[in-house]
Amino acid sequence: MKKFLRTFKDISPAGLRAVRAILALCCLMAFAGFVLCLFAGEPGVRNHSTYQLAKALADTPAGVLLIGGIGLIVFESSQQGR
Repeated sequence: MKKFLRTFKDISPAGLRAVRAILALCCLMAFAGFVLCLFAGEPGVRNHSTYQLAKALADTPAGVLLIGGIGLIVFESSQQGR
């Protein structure tokens, strides 16, 4: 945990941009799912796929954030090793 916090404190400008981009993407996906739910109308057979898409957009940001965080740690570790 200490190594993670030290890596996060010494993050490069490129890594910081990546964190911001990942967070923006996650927020955009969650908001898009919310907007789909608002404008989909009454639940029914006609818009079942719209609700499935909204659920997928609500579930996916957590995975994107996790994969992005792991990728960032790997990227920063390789940059510090040079």
